[in-house]
Amino acid sequence: MALTLLAFLMLLQGAPAGGGAIASGQVRLADGSPVAAIRVSAVPAPPPNIKPSDGQNYYEVQAPVRVVLTDNDGRYRLPNLPGGRFFIIAGMIGQATFYRSTANIDSAAVVTVAGTTPIDGLDIMMQTSPGGRVTGRVSPAAGGAPGERAVLSGLRLGELIETPVRPDGSFDFGRVSRGEYLVSLLPVPPGLRSIPFRVADADVSSLQFQRPVLRTITGRIVAEKGPLPASMIGFSTPESYVSSVITPDGTFTAQLQAGRHRVELGGLPAGYGLSSVRAGSRDATEALTVGTSDIRDVVVTLGVRRELPRLTGRIAGAERLTASSPEIEITGPIVGSIKIPLQKDGSFEVAALPPGLYRARIPQVPGFGPVVVVVTSTGGELSASLPSP
Repeated sequence: MALTLLAFLMLLQGAPAGGGAIASGQVRLADGSPVAAIRVSAVPAPPPNIKPSDGQNYYEVQAPVRVVLTDNDGRYRLPNLPGGRFFIIAGMIGQATFYRSTANIDSAAVVTVAGTTPIDGLDIMMQTSPGGRVTGRVSPAAGGAPGERAVLSGLRLGELIETPVRPDGSFDFGRVSRGEYLVSLLPVPPGLRSIPFRVADADVSSLQFQRPVLRTITGRIVAEKGPLPASMIGFSTPESYVSSVITPDGTFTAQLQAGRHRVELGGLPAGYGLSSVRAGSRDATEALTVGTSDIRDVVVTLGVRRELPRLTGRIAGAERLTASSPEIEITGPIVGSIKIPLQKDGSFEVAALPPGLYRARIPQVPGFGPVVVVVTSTGGELSASLPSP
């Protein structure tokens, strides 16, 4: 569906300030009893000469402009509606009742909004099951962390439903039709799993997220030989996976919950592999055990299963450089960037370098390079000259 999380986050942040019409009414069951806590939304309707069922279902690719929940008397107010044509929908898209009281979108009445004139009496009699009210809580509460939200998904849903997590940790989706669903928390705290559940006609209030206590893990990646290749690091348990960014100097920081985490490396070039993991004096190659304290100075060592080729070269005219310690910089997608000292005669050597395409430049000489050099399995050689003074 084209109804994106972003669209629902925007509409759940509240109605914009300023003018607009108010559409209101009541949602009832066939016996006349009001339906509390049912979602009511306003969705743009197509032009008069187009049926929603023509081609793809029109309402399925239209994000609602407003969404509210009915009160205890089943009444709703959709504020600040812009001018235009709208369907008023009670329930979740895909399992909804459309104004006036039909489950068929083609039979739904279109509400036309013009200016700021309020529109009242848009009553809907439910033709689909309102289901039970779905509520839950995140413990401990994050005090209304910006952007934290609960997300509801299901095979029969025509939308992803988001609702903010309140400062006290509670969240409320309103009534949800019968079926099987999954509720998730975004952003996802490391190690927190989604909760599957089923809705019948009774309320569901047992959804409880226990926010894991996280420990800070810091460390560095080193290579047994040669430069450090670009890679990714992750920490996995049977229930979770947490990734961390490796900085250019090889350091990393991760937030992990208590447990035994297997250290995994991805994106390594051919020939590289995990050699060992140490947490201080402890061997953590099989698993890094996280308990009640932060862990510092984790050392992950990369091994090389074969001999790496050499890159040698000479830059003619390097004797003219005035820098006290001139360097040549070698850059490539495999190793990022490394700097090698230039000898007085302009020669240099990289003792071990993965095969690949590289570019060389001398930072002290803006007019030099980048010069392309290829390193094969047997090695590489670069011969170039500084520009004339």
